Amino acid sequence: MSIVHRPRRMRKNNEFRQLVKENGLTLSDLVQPIFIEEDAIERTPIKEMPGIYRIPESLLCEEIESLYELGIRYVMPFGVSHNKDGLGSDTLSSDGLLARMIRTIKKCKSDMLVIPDICFCEYTTHGHCGVVAEGQVDNDKTVENLVKQSLVAAQAGADMLAPSSMMDGLVGAIRHALDKSGYTEVAILAHAVKFSSAFMAHFVPQLTVSLKAIV
Repeated sequence: MSIVHRPRRMRKNNEFRQLVKENGLTLSDLVQPIFIEEDAIERTPIKEMPGIYRIPESLLCEEIESLYELGIRYVMPFGVSHNKDGLGSDTLSSDGLLARMIRTIKKCKSDMLVIPDICFCEYTTHGHCGVVAEGQVDNDKTVENLVKQSLVAAQAGADMLAPSSMMDGLVGAIRHALDKSGYTEVAILAHAVKFSSAFMAHFVPQLTVSLKAIV
C-alpha cells in the first residue's frame, strides 16, 4: 500500500523549512500604543488596561527613552486632549497636541517609527470620529478634516498614519493629499481587519472609557 501523505517533502532542506515553518513573533511585529495627556502632572493608570498609563505630555520623551531601551521601535500615540470642541480643531493645528506629540517623539529618538492615530474621537466634545450633523457623522466632511489632520501629522514628522475612523473613501483621499503635498514616503497603516482582531475588540472599549474619564 502506497503512502499518500508525505509531509517530510516539506522538511527536506533548510529552504523548505524556512518557507513553511510557523510564524514567529518578535518586537518588530508589535506597535506600542501610548496615551499622552496634556496638562497632566503625573502618570495615571488605566485600570481597564493593566500596565498601561496616561502619560503627561511633559514626560513623553522619558517614556520614549524607556520603550527604546526595551527594544521597541514602533509607537502609536493617542492624544488625551483638554482642548476639545465639536470639530476636534486642536488636532488640525500645527501647534496642537497631535503635532507636538510627534515632534517630541522624533526629537527624542529620531529612529523611533511614529504611527499616530488619525481620528477625532480623542479631540471632540461629543467623542465621535468626526463632524456630527443632525445626529449623524457626516462622512464626507469628516474625510475633509481627516485629510487636514493627516497633513498636520506628516508635516510634524509622522512615518506612517493610522486612520481608524472607518470613513468611506478615507484612505484614498489621504494618499492623494499626501502625494500631492510631497509626503510620498509617509505610509498608511491598514485598519481593514481591526474589528476582527482579538486585540482591537478589547482595546476600543477600554480606550473609550479612558478618554471619557477626562472629558
